Amino acid sequence: MTAKLHYKLLTTVVIILIIIGTTGCGAMIPSPTPTNTPTQTNTPTNTPVPTETNTPTPEPSPTATLVTVPTSSLSDPKAVSFTDECRRVIDGLHTLKAGLGLPEHYTAENPFRQATDFNPNKYFQVFKHLKIKPGYTLDYVYFQDELGGKPLLYARKANAVPFRTYEEFLKSYGEEMSGERSYAQLTHVFDYLEQIQIDKTPESYYEFVVLAFLGDQFYLQWHGLYHDEKILCEPSDTQYVDEDMKGFKLEFPKDVKNNIAKIDFESRILINDNRVSVRIVAFTKWGGFWENIYVMEKENPMNIKDIQSNTLLKYDCGISF
Repeated sequence: MTAKLHYKLLTTVVIILIIIGTTGCGAMIPSPTPTNTPTQTNTPTNTPVPTETNTPTPEPSPTATLVTVPTSSLSDPKAVSFTDECRRVIDGLHTLKAGLGLPEHYTAENPFRQATDFNPNKYFQVFKHLKIKPGYTLDYVYFQDELGGKPLLYARKANAVPFRTYEEFLKSYGEEMSGERSYAQLTHVFDYLEQIQIDKTPESYYEFVVLAFLGDQFYLQWHGLYHDEKILCEPSDTQYVDEDMKGFKLEFPKDVKNNIAKIDFESRILINDNRVSVRIVAFTKWGGFWENIYVMEKENPMNIKDIQSNTLLKYDCGISF
């Protein structure tokens, strides 16, 4: 079993949000209890497909509610504020992706990446404490179905011919298309992280989490937009949220606006002898504001030991594609 299974825990909240999106806004699901992480071996295996099968019954949109967050390990006095690093990284990503839009060729049948499209290797201009393993480069294929589309990042050897389609990518694993959907998590979505190296500074652990969380958020189309999470550093980051909301002709109701000011947006990191904990706060139109605390192995951040997920402020966009 490889680190791919270990990092499956990172997808817990994303899977929940996808399920919420496919059933309409408003149905919140408790986070699964994290499983014990087995010892890593070097035997390659295929990335497991999430086994979530429960489909919640759609419920009416609830009134915005500020939820009391339980005390977390990141309240430890030894935890360090990472607001400044969050600010640098999130502003950098926003600038990097500003004006990308959706190229017309990704709305056509059988789309493939073109030379003028976004280059994910530019991420390392923002993630200054990460680098890709020598001899590799970041690339992506574009997944498309009748419901929408989104990119799938992968790491390829620099001298290898890029894959043109998602089907070609799967064939390299000896696999075929099997029920994938643009609103759901794709197989092998985090494989590329195995080729990402950290410099083991506190900043590198934070950047690793952000890359895993936001790396494939570009060129999202239709149902792919259910994966619209935004990491927030402080109250002023609602400018990014407002910008996104305006694109959907949405505006927060007064009670939501009033409660946003009560949220603790501070990113924090706690480093112990063999573990690192990273707290982030994020927003999605399909669920609201929530915090995640990732506890990872210090030597290998792909080895996720635990995830704590807490809803901070519920919000329903009222949109079901």
